[in-house]
Amino acid sequence: MKKRLPYGLSDYERIKTEEYYYIDKTHHIPTLEEAPDFLFFLRPRRFGKSLLVNMLIAYYDVNYKEKFQRLFGDTYIYAHPTKRKHSYYIMKFDFSAVDITRYNESFKHHLNLRVDDFVERYDIDISFKTQEPIDRLETLFDYSSKHSLPIYIFIDEYDNFVNKLLVSDMSNYKDVVTTKEALYKQFFTMLKVGTSSNNSAIRKMFFTGVSPLALYDVTSGSNIGSNISINRKFNDFTGVTKEELHQLICHYNLEDKKELIVTRCDAWYDSYRFHQDTPHTLYNSDMILYYIYHLISSQQEPDQLIDVNVRTDYSKLKYLVYTNQKLNGNFELLSRLLRDEQVTISELKDNFSAFEMLQTTNFSSFLFALGFVTIEKRFLSINLKIPNQTIKKIVADFIENAYRDIDFNLQLQRFNEHLAHFALDGDLKLFEYLNEQVKAQSSIRDYIEGEAFMKGFLIAYLSLNPYYEVKSEAEVTKGYVDILLNPIRDEIVYGGVIELKYISKSHFTQELLEQKIQEAKAQLARYDITQIPNLKQKEFLKVVLIYRSWELVHCEIFQGEE
Repeated sequence: MKKRLPYGLSDYERIKTEEYYYIDKTHHIPTLEEAPDFLFFLRPRRFGKSLLVNMLIAYYDVNYKEKFQRLFGDTYIYAHPTKRKHSYYIMKFDFSAVDITRYNESFKHHLNLRVDDFVERYDIDISFKTQEPIDRLETLFDYSSKHSLPIYIFIDEYDNFVNKLLVSDMSNYKDVVTTKEALYKQFFTMLKVGTSSNNSAIRKMFFTGVSPLALYDVTSGSNIGSNISINRKFNDFTGVTKEELHQLICHYNLEDKKELIVTRCDAWYDSYRFHQDTPHTLYNSDMILYYIYHLISSQQEPDQLIDVNVRTDYSKLKYLVYTNQKLNGNFELLSRLLRDEQVTISELKDNFSAFEMLQTTNFSSFLFALGFVTIEKRFLSINLKIPNQTIKKIVADFIENAYRDIDFNLQLQRFNEHLAHFALDGDLKLFEYLNEQVKAQSSIRDYIEGEAFMKGFLIAYLSLNPYYEVKSEAEVTKGYVDILLNPIRDEIVYGGVIELKYISKSHFTQELLEQKIQEAKAQLARYDITQIPNLKQKEFLKVVLIYRSWELVHCEIFQGEE
């Protein structure tokens, strides 16, 4: 019997008792127990962290002892249990529940709620002299130590509300993570106290989150736990492997669509790698379940291949790309990333401050934490690449919003209408339309300098279309295609191969223009695009674009060898 698909669910007990499909991650539990006792595990949004936490709670909670067979009977850990199974008193916090509009009051309420829940669940006979959460935690930890009640602390989304503060009001963030009297800082101090005595109450801690910023800033760079996020052993702790995807396909009798599913998921949801020596990549859990859900429920792919839940709101990161009301080096790095699909850094940092985000290594490491880039390879330096088409569109959307903030407003609907005419009729008006908008809106011209910018600028807008997968620098035998437009849907008639050349105003001559046109045509004639993986079987139009500074001076479809 086919099980229900747990799209959007993170309640492990419900998944197991209500016959939902579960991708078994319990084989990682023995490895987890070999790690230090106090751990941080960071992954991008919607990567299965909350479900992981709830599974671990069901395994370690003393109150779940009688439910072991029911909740784990068909998992790896049922046949290979560890000695620590059902050995702890669990205290779980979820900081996504904190309301940032009244963060002190809301955080205080959440801490007290979790303390009261702990006391009630384990029927603890204790009285508190105050409603101050730090004092109550201290009293509870002291009681647990004296009565030998080993506590396992879980914090899901430890950085959620402080990250929201970071993007809404830097001064509030600074107060919360650096001021000695701040409740958030006091909370982590109390956790450290709870681990430091003989027969200490807190025996283990496991925190999940997205980035290390709050961890670094609230502890002033000192460690209260080990960060296992880029530890090779835990690469697959969340996410979906290719083998797990194939098992999912078989379970739901989708073998007849297997080639389509794997091709589409590889392009749109795959390629996450969290350690350079890991031979395989991962799919985003939410994206896979979203896609499979639509295949099952409607017997076809979703109209929108990107789940709205994985999108990152531009307003939440806007502060990172502006300095003194101008686009800064971080924006340039994002633009280069979209254009080249990769960046190179000397090291990947797992511990850095929100107050030092203009440093290239820190910002690149932050993009890695968000899932905007992933590890491609490492030799003397680390190559980070955009993992898939979903993230490419998210980055492109981010860049498009930044352009809007400097008053360049391209009507995307109109642009995509022109692109639809290219897709169906081979019409090149979209390039003329973009040029007209640059000509009419002078604000963008201050940033236009060089072929690299023009290429990145064009890719940013092309990446926001619903018709094509956009690839930059796609490798072929005799070079790299500047921009490849690979059709997504069958009804699209034409794909596109674009070769772009740039001439500065000071160097422009008609002779040089003709030379650049011939160079572009010669390159297009050499390219054998059939070597590019997962290419749609369509006619690909070869397009020549020549720019004089920001101005499009030549645009044509190259019909063949000349």
